[in-house]
Amino acid sequence: GGGVVGWSVAYWLKVMEGQRRRHGMKVIVVERDPMYSRASTVLSAGGIRQQFSLRENIQMSRFSASFLRDINEYLGVPNEPPIDIQFQPSGYLFLASPQNAAALEATVQFQRDEGAQVALLSPTQLKEKFPWINTEDVAVASYGLEDEGWFDPWTLLNAFRRKAISLGVQSCLGEVRAFVISANYMTPPASSSARIKYVHVYMPDSLEYQPVACAIVVNAAGAWAGKLLEAEGLPKGLCQPPLPIQPRKRYVFTWHCPNGPGLSCPFLIDTSGAYFRRDGFAGNYLGGMSPSEEEEPDPSDLSVDHDYFQEQIWPRLARRVPAFESLRVQGSWAGYYDYNTFDQNGVLGPHPRLENLFLAAGFSGHGLQHAPAAGRAVAELLIKGRYETLDLRRLGWDRLVDGEPLQEHGVV
Repeated sequence: GGGVVGWSVAYWLKVMEGQRRRHGMKVIVVERDPMYSRASTVLSAGGIRQQFSLRENIQMSRFSASFLRDINEYLGVPNEPPIDIQFQPSGYLFLASPQNAAALEATVQFQRDEGAQVALLSPTQLKEKFPWINTEDVAVASYGLEDEGWFDPWTLLNAFRRKAISLGVQSCLGEVRAFVISANYMTPPASSSARIKYVHVYMPDSLEYQPVACAIVVNAAGAWAGKLLEAEGLPKGLCQPPLPIQPRKRYVFTWHCPNGPGLSCPFLIDTSGAYFRRDGFAGNYLGGMSPSEEEEPDPSDLSVDHDYFQEQIWPRLARRVPAFESLRVQGSWAGYYDYNTFDQNGVLGPHPRLENLFLAAGFSGHGLQHAPAAGRAVAELLIKGRYETLDLRRLGWDRLVDGEPLQEHGVV
């Protein structure tokens, strides 16, 4: 996968190779969608926050914020213009109802213990800071004071890609549809293992494929990471339990409201689950809401259900921000979450039975902001054999086998 996670892994592999003064590693990134028309990276809302409930997610966000702040030191290419990801430093604002107030307060304390700067606001304080908010049914709110906001995803993806290519990474337009594995796996499947020897890369608009010999394979296929492990050549017995990652379609709507919150608008997460943020400086906003499990839309295409905004999202927005009663919808799009149905967290690290396969997928909507840290972590495993900077072992495959989810309560 050639989204931001895949290119981050490739970039960090070449960086660490250079640090060890060992050169000659051949890294190839395979991407089937050259225009990124269906890519989760480009179709996301572009946010970054520290407000998670899982230690590993907070730590990855803290590193990613530092990475983005110094992005030109990491991803700058000589003789090219400096990178401007158009970062907007406006914090996330989570609103909690009386039933969820204690949980939010405990989570904020945990975030502070991990070094995140987060404030708790009472309804009175919330109204003073953001007079345009209706505080009815809000018991407490948490507001990120630093290292939160949003940026341009396309710029970050291209920056990773350009820098990785400048370091010698090869880019391949094609689709991985099949694998060839070593033939020494045994029965029963419970005790078997194998190695991937070749990857079959199919060229666009062609029935032909190119076999690519490989020492290591990283599955960074995002929403299609689970389906990739069902490809031809991988015995089902070696891929149990299945990777619980599915494409989930999410809508993003844009609207204009000249009397809206204005420049003070944060990235607001309502008690109802609806969210919105400012989009530029001319009274424009964007937002959406994840549906319930029973209302999940068909992910077979990226069509938009406009009635979903009218019937589900707009009433929630107008209730929280009375000015939004007169908003005017301007546009919309749909994108994919690489949704981990097990616990909504990324799966990082080695596959238990395919000895040279590593995972970097399943981030369930926070892959863009965690890509710098996730890419570095996977590269450490491959180059050094262990995590060195952040201990992300709990995000490995073992929890899937053991049936012990790491629940993240801050999934938007």
